[in-house]
Amino acid sequence: MSAERSVYILGTRGVPAAHGGFETFAQRFALHMRDKGWAVTVYCQADSGPAGPTIDDWQGIRRVTFVADAGATGTMKFDWACTMHAMKERGVMLVLGYNTALFSALLRLTGNPLLMNMDGIEWKRAKWPWHGRIWL
Repeated sequence: MSAERSVYILGTRGVPAAHGGFETFAQRFALHMRDKGWAVTVYCQADSGPAGPTIDDWQGIRRVTFVADAGATGTMKFDWACTMHAMKERGVMLVLGYNTALFSALLRLTGNPLLMNMDGIEWKRAKWPWHGRIWL
């Protein structure tokens, strides 16, 4: 893909949106950018399927899907796989949320523009233990 008009969206469960706010944002943003002539790739998470990435098209959006195990370790492995794949690409990297942000320094090494959307005041949510709040 041409680096000048390509955007890669990491940090969501993917499109079409079926989970929450980041997925809804990713879907709307991806479709908007597609309509503006950009090549859009969204990294997607699946519960089952073949090993390694599967690549398909959804409404003109390139989807790169990795299978992820349940739980925090599975999420980290998924984010790692997405980051490693995205590092081979050229374009704007849009990281949504905190999980993939752990690997954002690696994305910076590629020289690609890197945008991050951390989603509000997540660090105040009671679901996070004290050490999680410090990280956030």
